[in-house]
Amino acid sequence: MLEDVQERLVYRTHIYIQTDITGYKPAPGDLAYPDKLVMMEQIAQSLKDEQKKVPSEASFSDVRLEETKSNNLTKSGSMESLNPRPQTTISPADLHGMWYPTVRRTLVCLSKLYRCIDRAVFQGLSQEALSACIQSLLGASESISKNKTQIDGQLFLIKHLLILREQIAPFHTEFTIKEISLDLKKTRDAAFKILNPMTVPRFFRLNSNNALIEFLLEGTPEIREHFLDSKKDVDRHLKSACEQFIQQQTKQFVEQLEEFITKVSALKTMASQGGPKYSLSQQPWAQPAKVSDLVTNVYKTIKVKLPLTLRSMSLYLSNKDTEFILFKPVRNNVQQVFQKFHVLLKEEFSPEDIHIIACPTMEQVNLLLSVCK
Repeated sequence: MLEDVQERLVYRTHIYIQTDITGYKPAPGDLAYPDKLVMMEQIAQSLKDEQKKVPSEASFSDVRLEETKSNNLTKSGSMESLNPRPQTTISPADLHGMWYPTVRRTLVCLSKLYRCIDRAVFQGLSQEALSACIQSLLGASESISKNKTQIDGQLFLIKHLLILREQIAPFHTEFTIKEISLDLKKTRDAAFKILNPMTVPRFFRLNSNNALIEFLLEGTPEIREHFLDSKKDVDRHLKSACEQFIQQQTKQFVEQLEEFITKVSALKTMASQGGPKYSLSQQPWAQPAKVSDLVTNVYKTIKVKLPLTLRSMSLYLSNKDTEFILFKPVRNNVQQVFQKFHVLLKEEFSPEDIHIIACPTMEQVNLLLSVCK
């Protein structure tokens, strides 16, 4: 009786994953980022302002997502790398009702199944559910990037992958399953070989060179085992999303400087390989006045766009530790590009030209980037 109930439960879970997670069609409101986060932030701020006027035992900042015994969606006390630490404020994206629907459905489904079915069966279902959830998040992230901005799509994906990783941590089970498959490559090659007209005379040989014996020995299918780990899959997509964010933000800030440095490197390479000698300041695209305009544009771009990036990170992540960890590589990349540019200026330009170019010092660059420390 119990086994029959479990079989029915597993079957219904498969159907649920296919229809409500894999086949989920997001409504416009589901993809209304960052608008819905801004709205929730404004509501939270208005509640705080009201509570300042009317004393209360508990402020809005102390509100936490209630975790019932039925869902077991407890947050881990100590998380690594990008996982947020306990904090005094809540990001709108952290509220259970603000999670993307497939994330909420996946976690609620797993929490209800956790103590109802065998561990091995749960591992298989969790792998299927998490894989479907990740694919739905990738699709939603792409839609948000098209409808809003790329940074909104990236931060949406990063935030929800963080939620997934944090919420599956309390499940005391392995999220690894083993898949067995047959590799028929050798069988195919042996079949083509035996069908060759040149092998027909070898069918009747009574020694080890018999074509049929070779086919049986060489054409045996290989059994391959694949281990799928849904936790590692979440981590892999999270790492990829963070790397894309870092790369895109670095490009946004200093792409023009990087292109200039690349041009100069190509010119140096040509000269070292026997090409014509050059004077960089005499190149039409590298005259001191034009380089000065280039540097000014890059500095203005950072000054204007950096606060917008930090604002978006705060809106989606709302955790200073997480924001610092995510933005640190961007800051390091920008600093390294400016350092390379300073070295290039000293090597290729005269002191007078360097004065005309007026590149910001490393201290000025560091001060500009220090707002996220």
